[in-house]
Amino acid sequence: MAMTSLAAQLQVIKSFVPGDSQPLKRPFTRPSILYDPKEAADIDVDTILSIALQGLEVLIDTDERFRNYKNDLFSHKSRELDRDLLGIEENNRINASIGSYLRLLSGYFQLPSALKTLEYLIRRYNVHIYNFEELILCTLPYHDTHAFVRIVQLIDTRNSKWKFLDGVKTTGAPPPRKVIMQQCIRDKGVLEAICDHATPSKKNQPSRFVISFCTAVVVEALGSITTVEDDVVKRILPFVVSGLQPGTKGGSDHKAGALMIVGLLANKVALSPKLVKSLIRSISELAREDAKESTDLQWFRLSLLALINLVQMQNFDMFPKKALDILKDIRDLAVILLGLSKEFNIDKFLHMLFEVLVDCSSSDELCHLALVSIIETVPVKDEVFHVVSKVLLSCLKLSQKIGDPGSSESGSWAKRILVVVNKHYPSELRAAIRKFLEDVKGESTYEILGKVLDTNLDMSLGISDSKFWLALHHPKAVVRCATLSRLNSSGILKIKAVDSQSLVTIEDAILRQLHDDDLTVVRAALSLDELSDMISSSDLLKELQYVLKRCIDILMSSSSDKNSLATDVAILCLENANLKFGHDDDYLKTFAAMLFPLLLILPKTQRLNLKALQLAKEVKWPLYQNLAVAPSAEMKLQSGTLSSINMKTVTSLAEAFLMHPEEHMAWLNKINNDFQLLKTHLLFMLMQSFIMMINGQ
Repeated sequence: MAMTSLAAQLQVIKSFVPGDSQPLKRPFTRPSILYDPKEAADIDVDTILSIALQGLEVLIDTDERFRNYKNDLFSHKSRELDRDLLGIEENNRINASIGSYLRLLSGYFQLPSALKTLEYLIRRYNVHIYNFEELILCTLPYHDTHAFVRIVQLIDTRNSKWKFLDGVKTTGAPPPRKVIMQQCIRDKGVLEAICDHATPSKKNQPSRFVISFCTAVVVEALGSITTVEDDVVKRILPFVVSGLQPGTKGGSDHKAGALMIVGLLANKVALSPKLVKSLIRSISELAREDAKESTDLQWFRLSLLALINLVQMQNFDMFPKKALDILKDIRDLAVILLGLSKEFNIDKFLHMLFEVLVDCSSSDELCHLALVSIIETVPVKDEVFHVVSKVLLSCLKLSQKIGDPGSSESGSWAKRILVVVNKHYPSELRAAIRKFLEDVKGESTYEILGKVLDTNLDMSLGISDSKFWLALHHPKAVVRCATLSRLNSSGILKIKAVDSQSLVTIEDAILRQLHDDDLTVVRAALSLDELSDMISSSDLLKELQYVLKRCIDILMSSSSDKNSLATDVAILCLENANLKFGHDDDYLKTFAAMLFPLLLILPKTQRLNLKALQLAKEVKWPLYQNLAVAPSAEMKLQSGTLSSINMKTVTSLAEAFLMHPEEHMAWLNKINNDFQLLKTHLLFMLMQSFIMMINGQ
């Protein structure tokens, strides 16, 4: 800060006058950073200027900007300059020139040439008196050098904020950075001065040394403060904001420092929502710039990581729309988020981002594409309910507008999102739909949503695929069952099976109902006409085995008399399997294996066993050819009758087994072990029968 007051002028006079009562004469010493004070007194100003010009030429070769000062501060006419005799305007001009020179010189202070030019500024311009603050800030990044100590020893800090440096005069030792950092904590004016000096302006661009020093001091100070006050934030904010500007003149050092400081602030202090949103926007712009210009994605990744940290650590109502407009343009956003999600918890960031992406997807195609890309790329299972709920709520609001003849709005955007979610998170989507329909009152909600999702589509079938899909996810089993009963008459699934934008396909719809928690829905699905034509053979066989095992587990583990539903479903499994695989050479062996553990009649599974015996008799499988005709599955048999039928079954199996033992044994060993207990019981009885037959022979 320039000092042209009477006190400053008196300070200059004192440096040349040994005593107040003595006349002016040649001083015994002169202030100097190159020479001993007594030696400096014997060197005239022309010599000092000559030395300074030599140093200036070296600096010009290093940085052309130094040339601007050759005919200004270091002109030959400056030898005669006496600042005490100059007016305010001329002194202000000189102060401005000195200030800009010292800022530029700060980047090259470690060069010997810099000290040569500084020697002249001290001799001719008394910068250690008139411009001592600029001189301190110029050299402070080099606080650990002896040159800094010599400069401080020339300065009278008076009662300024720099008085803490007076200890350097006494010890003669360079102060460690910790001392400066602690002073920044005690005196916020020192912190502000360091930050201001490192903040770029139109006329001055700080060197990387100044920026790095400022970053280090701020980071260490923030790390040492338990509670960061708003006053501290305000003083360092200009330095931070300037570093977050795309294409900042401070380069990567300033950008890295700003991101680092934002991270510390986000973790240590609750920033105002307005400031948070402003920082989010600035970092978003930085990330977009990095994504465009970087040869690799490392800087983009760091910017995005700083943004995520800020969002996750601060509380605010909504992700800024302006920041979203910036991020949605970034092509590799989803890929980088995927990488970060593997290393860090970014759940809150994704939640906030999805919140605004869903809101904007109906009117902004880029937002829609960004949302879909993230869902397809990043693991977001925990966000499915949030996304689906917002999409469906938007559809309900949209339904009111669609009823207006003048409205052209469509729910196709929402349907495309649900299609993607259904592809990647089917079970989570199903749970989200059910929960949503439970929470939103109204029996016809799913019909309204179906109408919105399929707006402008052909509705000649009388039922939309979206309505059908939503009904299959309805929380009430009776609605799901009724929907399945309409399947054959509507024909909706067959028509939509090849539509990539459909929410439901013939195979997917039925397969998911076979896994329904309610067996009445499973029964309705198994009762569909031509079920075997709707699902591929391999998938159908796998699902029938799954349902059959589920039903048998229920029957075997329960003592309740209310097991008729499980029995009905199990019998439907066998009937569908027989219809599809009973005469199919490719799957006959597997179907026969499904029947084998069920051929022995047990009290808990009697109806199912009798049905299995009937079907086994019809199947053209060598081991089953001699089975006796079983009673109807609807008959109630006494224990004696059960034992008789079991003995006949075991005997016929044993006789057939002995005809081709090796072939049948190989087949038995390959039977699925889902019903190992039942299988083992039957095999034990077969062994007994074998022994009896052998002994009888």
